Amino acid sequence: MLYLQKASAQDGRLVYDMLQGIQSNDNGFHNNAKDIPYDQFTGWLQRSVDISNGIGLEDWMVPGTSYWLFDDDVPVGFGKLRHFLNDNLREDGGHIGYAIAEPHREKGYGNMILRLLLIEAGNMGIKEAHVGTNKDNVKSNKVILRNGGRLIRESETKNYYVIDLNQVR
Repeated sequence: MLYLQKASAQDGRLVYDMLQGIQSNDNGFHNNAKDIPYDQFTGWLQRSVDISNGIGLEDWMVPGTSYWLFDDDVPVGFGKLRHFLNDNLREDGGHIGYAIAEPHREKGYGNMILRLLLIEAGNMGIKEAHVGTNKDNVKSNKVILRNGGRLIRESETKNYYVIDLNQVR
């Protein structure tokens, strides 16, 4: 069974090991847990929980929740969902980012993590989810389109999509 689980300060070795299978900059998705020592992982998790609760945010930041995609009891992916967007993030970011750990790619998990994050976004009251991806990331562009993405603009390096959450269930 596939499901999302919110990050918590009690997450342990299974999540840590999964995060080590995602590059620190995985096609524009930032995984700041990559290569941190395990003894610092609890602090990293607590920072993630604080960001979700709007605690200690830098000026450019908004609250955002980190999630793990689980397949039964195995974590396979990492997703982030911003609760809302400021002007800067609307222009050069988005609500949702995600990555699947290397050993679990090519199994359809990208589609599922985005779909589940879109459902969470709708539950938060978000009406339209903004999602950006690198133009050269063919797989991610396909995943976004498959999940209802409508291309709204392009830059030299990125495509920016909107997904109407009334269409997602």
